[in-house]
Amino acid sequence: MAMNDRRHFSQGVVAAAMAAASGLRIREASAADDGGGAAGTPQSKAFRLPQLVADQAKAGEEWREFFRVPSLSLGVYALKKGAVDKQSPHKQDEIYYVVSGRATLSVEDEHHAVEAGSVVYVAAHAQHRFHDITEDLTMLVFFAPAYQD
Repeated sequence: MAMNDRRHFSQGVVAAAMAAASGLRIREASAADDGGGAAGTPQSKAFRLPQLVADQAKAGEEWREFFRVPSLSLGVYALKKGAVDKQSPHKQDEIYYVVSGRATLSVEDEHHAVEAGSVVYVAAHAQHRFHDITEDLTMLVFFAPAYQD
């Protein structure tokens, strides 16, 4: 993906992240993106951030996906203070929106201090990991295209 394409992609995903975080409706992507949803896909779906976080915590999982279309998937990722982040590189680009907590995110040789309100882009296949988690960390994670192992 060319740099301008990545920048355009990142801006669109950040806008979706901010919309989801504020509880606004986001339109699901369709294959044709002609203003309507793909066959059998609703045009929009709304989420409430407090409920997403509560559902993830109740399930007792670090990762819980809550939305999926072919071009995008979203989930809540939570790590406790002092936890070890065991994730490995993904095949998809991703955006982390930090809902709460503090940590450092290392992406290859770059290090980013993150806290509530931080938004960080991580390219597909990049080595990355959260560490020095000084407060319980809760994030919305956006994968494009949708996450696959």
